[in-house]
Amino acid sequence: MSESPNPYEAPTAVLPAPDIPPMPSVLLATLACYLAHYVLEVLSLWSSASVEMGMFLAVASVNGAYCLAMCVALWRRWQWARVWLVMTTVIAAFVLLMLVRRGLWLTEWMSTLASLLRIAVAGMLFLPPVRRWFARRPG
Repeated sequence: MSESPNPYEAPTAVLPAPDIPPMPSVLLATLACYLAHYVLEVLSLWSSASVEMGMFLAVASVNGAYCLAMCVALWRRWQWARVWLVMTTVIAAFVLLMLVRRGLWLTEWMSTLASLLRIAVAGMLFLPPVRRWFARRPG
């Protein structure tokens, strides 16, 4: 290796590109289910009779920002987002249990479907391709 006559010249060596595997299609399906869960929650809130427009917009926008932030965090491989989503799925399980115990699961079908989708998303985060996506990378 010969030195450049100018010591301030930037090095010209070509570095190999990092080996980043493509996002698994299962994770894309998980993110799509999570977004569908949000849409169903908003539609369920909209269909309720006691909704005020100001409160609806506030809840829908905060919930939408949260959902979008979680999707970005999962896409960026942030392990805390995966753990947080699984932990907060307990709330969806309780909502589903409440709907079933009160016999409202058919009349509140959007809430029921939203809760089932949320539980499915938490389960999908443990599939092998998704687990490999969140595995720690050396370096």
